[in-house]
Amino acid sequence: MRKRPRGAPTYVESWPLRMNPRATSVAGTRFEAGRRVYNACLGEAVRRSLTVKADPGWEEARKLPKGKPGSPEAKARRDAFKALDERHGFSERELMSYASHLRVAWVRDHVLAQEAQVLGRRAFGAVRSWHLGLRGKPRFRPVSRPLRSLECKDLFGFVQPVMDGGQLVGVRWGKDLVLGVAQPRSEAEAHELARLSCLLASGELLSCRIVRTRIGSRWTYRVQFVVDGSSPLRHPVREGKVSLDMGPSWVDVVPQDAPAFTAKLADGVERNRRELRTVSRKLDRQHRAGSPSCFDERGRHKPGGCDWKERSKNAARTKDRLADAHRRLAAQRLRAHRHLANHILAIGTSVRLEDLDYRSWQKNFPHSVRDRAPGLFVRELCRKAGSAGASAYGFSPFTTALSQRCVCGKKAKKPLSERTHRCPCGVSAPRDHFSAFLGLFVHPVVDEEGNTTDLLDVEEARLALLSRDDICGDPASGSTKLRGSRRRWRPNPRAVARRRARLNRSPQPTGDGAARANPAQPVPTALVLAP
Repeated sequence: MRKRPRGAPTYVESWPLRMNPRATSVAGTRFEAGRRVYNACLGEAVRRSLTVKADPGWEEARKLPKGKPGSPEAKARRDAFKALDERHGFSERELMSYASHLRVAWVRDHVLAQEAQVLGRRAFGAVRSWHLGLRGKPRFRPVSRPLRSLECKDLFGFVQPVMDGGQLVGVRWGKDLVLGVAQPRSEAEAHELARLSCLLASGELLSCRIVRTRIGSRWTYRVQFVVDGSSPLRHPVREGKVSLDMGPSWVDVVPQDAPAFTAKLADGVERNRRELRTVSRKLDRQHRAGSPSCFDERGRHKPGGCDWKERSKNAARTKDRLADAHRRLAAQRLRAHRHLANHILAIGTSVRLEDLDYRSWQKNFPHSVRDRAPGLFVRELCRKAGSAGASAYGFSPFTTALSQRCVCGKKAKKPLSERTHRCPCGVSAPRDHFSAFLGLFVHPVVDEEGNTTDLLDVEEARLALLSRDDICGDPASGSTKLRGSRRRWRPNPRAVARRRARLNRSPQPTGDGAARANPAQPVPTALVLAP
């Protein structure tokens, strides 16, 4: 009998480690040995997967009827595939056993028993997704793409916390290596360490893992504790519905009983974007100077492999700076996403949004999707909603077509360049803002055959719009009285000064210098466009 049900919730607590030169050297050797074990397990899993698909029984099992979940047809098909996997040893248990047999000679001194089993399980999971057609074929890890974590299955492994008087003082990694934890630098960190120590002493700890992160030109290490149960609720939540309309860079939020607003995705990454662009351009210049054979006569990089193998020390440092710039941008983006998700869940716990394919946005908005990551925000929002006991419902945009609908019942297609919803019935509002409002009134409808269809309740939306003065305002300017037929923005003062200089046909300084040189003609800070 299982003491703990399968799929029970867990959460992670982490704390930085204090590494000395010896510990850093030992940790680097163990991660490199773990990389080689993982590659060996990955190659064996791929070989067994191809053997299963080459078996004649594979095609026979594929021809079996799928049936509905739980039906005898589905069970027979599942049993046929399971028998094939067992015949050729393609299972998680077999791959974990294979990883344990790799611990011979020098590998036994650097890869611990449970760490090898977890690496085998990780390799099997990657190949299993490719085996079922859910993901692409997994790649081997070269030296340039090392492992980032080593973990144990439970507390019987060789990664365990070291407590002294109820206080966390270190982590034991193996028989002869004890890593000390970093000391708190503020009162808040001391309180967090005390809370973590009490949590570890309560007996809810399941396992530990060592995680490393590349910062600049060196590795930093942290310990992560996998704790049983749901994560503690640190931010308040509020009952109510809230609807979102996602964009590549902005998200319109319309609560049911609170004022609507528009928020910027990953707010604060502008500085990181500038840094990333600067370092990328510098590395490109060094690439062109160090390996001109990689580019054609028009300055374009030739297809295929790159010949820039022997790089200078400056180029190597620039590459480390580029990796660090990507890390900083990702950290700031994740921090902003979680802050916005907490703010939305504090408004309402029933979140509604369109079920979109965010990967398809990469074609038209590559830089925004790379830096803002709307799909990552939705994933973090759903994760936090599930942890807080809330719900996130994604409805189909094909059956609802909220950007084409109006509360009067009319449906009309609009080009993507038209950002304002105007209807002959008199409703005028920002397009994304109005779509988010209509999302509050989308309900799933189940037909006689059991199929679910998302439909918009137009009458309910029409009655609710009578009491919402913030929907037909301009959410970007923060005004709730401004009609949707007007838009406000702040133009570039330098562009305004250049335009004025061309009209006067006389050279004038641009930017702030123009305002100081001719104070009688101040640069306007806002313009209002009439329809």
